[in-house]
Amino acid sequence: MPSGARRLSRAGRTNSQGDSGTLTKGIPILLIPTMEAPDLPKHFPFPSLFSDSDLFFDFIMALYAFTGTGIQFMHLYRSVWWLPNSFTQNAINFYLIDVNLVILIGLIFARRLYFQVGCKMISKMYSNKTSADLSYLSRSILSLFYAIVIGILATIVLGTRSKMDIIYLFYPILLYVPIFGSKVRPFFEVSSWCSNGIQPIHACSSNPSDIRRECELLKVNLLDRLRQIFFTAAINAYYGCFIPCCFAQPELVYDKWWNIEQGTFIFTGSLIFSFTHMIPLRYCDILHKAVLHSGMWERFNTERNNVAIVIHDWRDDVLWPGGALVKYNKAIWRAIGDCNSIAPGDRALTWGYFLFILPSYPLALVCLFQAVVIFYQLYICMYSTYWYRIISLTLMVFFNYSSLYKLLRDCLVSYKIYKQTEESDDDKYTSSDYLNDVTSNYKSNIRTEEFPFESTVSDDEAGDR
Repeated sequence: MPSGARRLSRAGRTNSQGDSGTLTKGIPILLIPTMEAPDLPKHFPFPSLFSDSDLFFDFIMALYAFTGTGIQFMHLYRSVWWLPNSFTQNAINFYLIDVNLVILIGLIFARRLYFQVGCKMISKMYSNKTSADLSYLSRSILSLFYAIVIGILATIVLGTRSKMDIIYLFYPILLYVPIFGSKVRPFFEVSSWCSNGIQPIHACSSNPSDIRRECELLKVNLLDRLRQIFFTAAINAYYGCFIPCCFAQPELVYDKWWNIEQGTFIFTGSLIFSFTHMIPLRYCDILHKAVLHSGMWERFNTERNNVAIVIHDWRDDVLWPGGALVKYNKAIWRAIGDCNSIAPGDRALTWGYFLFILPSYPLALVCLFQAVVIFYQLYICMYSTYWYRIISLTLMVFFNYSSLYKLLRDCLVSYKIYKQTEESDDDKYTSSDYLNDVTSNYKSNIRTEEFPFESTVSDDEAGDR
């Protein structure tokens, strides 16, 4: 075989987009062919499902928190009424319970119910005002009246107690300020509140900038809802379990481990019940449609490949197809989704892609967690010998069944809806299939003998020879 530099064809040495690859000694060159614009994801129409209103959700949540608090007072002030020489005929020593404390806890649990009913009453009284003025007037009047009532009751409850009890009673404020700042609306409103004032919605677009902007807005809205869920569960567990124990008589004896377990049950029940309302299937469908447009990137390890790959520099105005290789921040990234518009290395949006590429995935995780909690409660109830524990676990399980039913329903509906989508996606190339096909196609047209890259041949010389 004559010595000298091997000559490649024009198609093998030039890229249609003008990008040149990094040449490596002793390794054949693989050039990416001209990229075609990816097809936009197809969205199936979402069916109309029954969903609870915010008013009904606030009522059920307040009822659940009242029930948990009543169970806690029953555990603290239970009596031995069944004994022959017992001086009381009641199962609970009601005279030991501070009525003002009960009213204070009840107003905290019913704050959202009070706010919604008050807004509707004010809107009927001042129907001639605009929506912006009416919203500001309602928040101002209701917040001021609520703060006055809570302050009066707190003053009565605290009385001559120590300063530490004041900190215990208003400790959630220290939790509220870092999460929501000085905003009042998250304390009274549920899913209708969002920090940026933009409600979640998906608009199909082929503009990468618009897609990234929509994903950022949805990310902010999702984080706001997760904060609301956590804060609601923490408030219910704190005032429903810890405050009754904190303001109990010093000589009162009770089971501390059971109190911790009861508080955990209230927290998990409120957490999952809030999740089913604030992150329903329709909301998961919006996030699913957004991640289909955003896609994701993964680092491409060039050391494992036996070919030198010519890659493109990532650009924010390009909608990248699946399997595309780009260079970004001194690293090589490979497109995973069928349509990719986000910047490589964005961890938050990458996690969103993993969670909502299948809408039933987050719902299935929460459903599994709820099933484990219910199974554990039933297990404790079966082997419990105390009457107050059996009553409390029965009531907790009754509310948890409602959340489990909603989660199972949403999982089943999402599976039926997206089954057709998954079947149609089976006919498409995956990212690894795309790269393997391109590799095999070009390796068949390139001679496999190794050759030095120090001596290169220009296009004119190749044409003369």
